[in-house]
Amino acid sequence: MIDFDEKAVVAARATTDDRRFVLFTDTDLLPHWGQRFWGVALDTGGDGHGILVRYGTGGGAPVGWTLRQLLCVVQARMALEHARAPEGGALAVLEALGRAVRQMPAGEALGNGVDFGPGGQSSPYAWTLAWTGELVLPLCPDPQSREEGVMPEQVIVVIDEALRDWCERAPYLRKLWLCRNAVRAALAAEIRRVRIARGEAPVAEDPD
Repeated sequence: MIDFDEKAVVAARATTDDRRFVLFTDTDLLPHWGQRFWGVALDTGGDGHGILVRYGTGGGAPVGWTLRQLLCVVQARMALEHARAPEGGALAVLEALGRAVRQMPAGEALGNGVDFGPGGQSSPYAWTLAWTGELVLPLCPDPQSREEGVMPEQVIVVIDEALRDWCERAPYLRKLWLCRNAVRAALAAEIRRVRIARGEAPVAEDPD
């Protein structure tokens, strides 16, 4: 499991089924970066995986996944899922993520520097690993998000938490609020998609 000081945890979120956590830490965070957190610990179902997150490429942390890159990863995964199961609910996630991208403040090109490749687990998807430089994100290999790996829902939670912080710091930026609203819609749609994939009732959930 990932080692970190519990005092460094500034926010904690869980997946809607309460099976996996997402912990946001301010370890090594510098005040002038304008972020509430930098490190994120993700419960993978069998262990933990840590990633660094920067809100954008200007004025924030110098290293880490940007929100645009994380959006790209989830979009790419949902495109694979929609091709696999067109009626399974992935399209609603894709549409909401598309709205979020259109409202995201200007920055690097969407998905800039992100590559994809297969992991070591059997999967219906062509790839389960996403990386940028030395930063790696191993996604669950299954549509039900039950096997070991980072759930797409967790990635959307990371984006949402960063946007929550960003909106609080810059409440006058209307596009940020619209972007977060779209991300929250994507989160709710992903929760519904997973429930459909698991054969559960697709009840709408509040992502908070």
